[in-house]
Amino acid sequence: MHVPAIGGRHQFAHFLPVAFELQRRGTFDVTIFVPDADEVADIENMATALGYPLPTIVTMDLPTPLGRRAPRKLDKLARLLVWARRIRAGNAILCAERTSTLLKRLPGRCPKIVHIPHGAGDRAVGFEKRFRYFDYVVVAGQKDRQRLLAEGLVNEDRCAASGPVKISASLRRHAQAPRLFDNDRPVILYNPHFSEKLSSADSFTCRLIEAVAGDDRYNLVVAPHVRLAQNWDDARRKTLEAMAVTGRVIIDLGSCRSIDMTYTLGADLYVGDVSSQVYEFLVQPRPCLFVNSHDAKWNGNADYAMWQFGDVIQPDCDVLDAIGQAFQHHPRFKGAQMARAQAALDGLDWNEDGEAQFSAADPIARAAVLIEKSMKVDHAMPASGRAAIPLQSGDLSFR
Repeated sequence: MHVPAIGGRHQFAHFLPVAFELQRRGTFDVTIFVPDADEVADIENMATALGYPLPTIVTMDLPTPLGRRAPRKLDKLARLLVWARRIRAGNAILCAERTSTLLKRLPGRCPKIVHIPHGAGDRAVGFEKRFRYFDYVVVAGQKDRQRLLAEGLVNEDRCAASGPVKISASLRRHAQAPRLFDNDRPVILYNPHFSEKLSSADSFTCRLIEAVAGDDRYNLVVAPHVRLAQNWDDARRKTLEAMAVTGRVIIDLGSCRSIDMTYTLGADLYVGDVSSQVYEFLVQPRPCLFVNSHDAKWNGNADYAMWQFGDVIQPDCDVLDAIGQAFQHHPRFKGAQMARAQAALDGLDWNEDGEAQFSAADPIARAAVLIEKSMKVDHAMPASGRAAIPLQSGDLSFR
């Protein structure tokens, strides 16, 4: 199996653990293709942390002058074109983004392409026409499967829900909810999206930081989608990072902690707009707050279904009052959070103590089995099966 990992580090945990599992089971000889050599260590560290043998990893170098850095989208396309013959020489392809559908559209033979989308968000871009090019799609939950079917993008027999691969992988690496500050103040996570058309970052980031820093009730983590600051120059990054306050305000513009669920597990309140990370936060239902910075007509709009999880505010609101109201209003939204989380993250459930757990086999193993069946590979899940692995490893608790 050949695995083009061209979408960036933030996508790795959504699908690479399944590639590792398929190799461990002996189903495929896996080779992972990455655009940048500095991503190799990230993949090796992930495999080691999850207890898997190291896969073969190949850097997709480009010949000069193509090797000169191009805009990210063009860079991905260039590497796919140059490496298409090598990638398509495998007996199957697994990817987390949809640029790789180019491999299916080029002349000549292409093996089956399996897609595991990176996230379980509600935006329309997550349900676009290129899904038709995939031979098989493994989504996190029935929410996404039903929408893909309803929009005619997949057939019943080529789309299935495995449960959330990233959540399973991340929680294997976190024995307990990370402690983000050395004090007991409630922690607010601000996680704006990168899209200028949808993000609240420009209109709300500074107001939120100034409000929290000028008050003594809360801690704050500002951790936007990693693509938000990807193309910022040093001056712009330093200007925002200078607003951090030791022991009170963390500004993280793209470290590994911003993508490995460190913040979504460790926070008490989620503030955002349209990022799919809210579903990772809802592993344990907690208060949410959404910033409508573009006057979106969101009621009844499936693209904004997540805004049913908490109050929706304008960027010029009284920030501290909105935060206080979000904590007070949580009981009103908890039922919707739990119902939607179960639909988005297959197999997710909560025990009598309110602790989250998987009621079915571990999503990584489930995804591997589904892919084997789609490829007509006869390889039953081992007896141990990693079944019913809890989301919380004994003491994973939330304040």
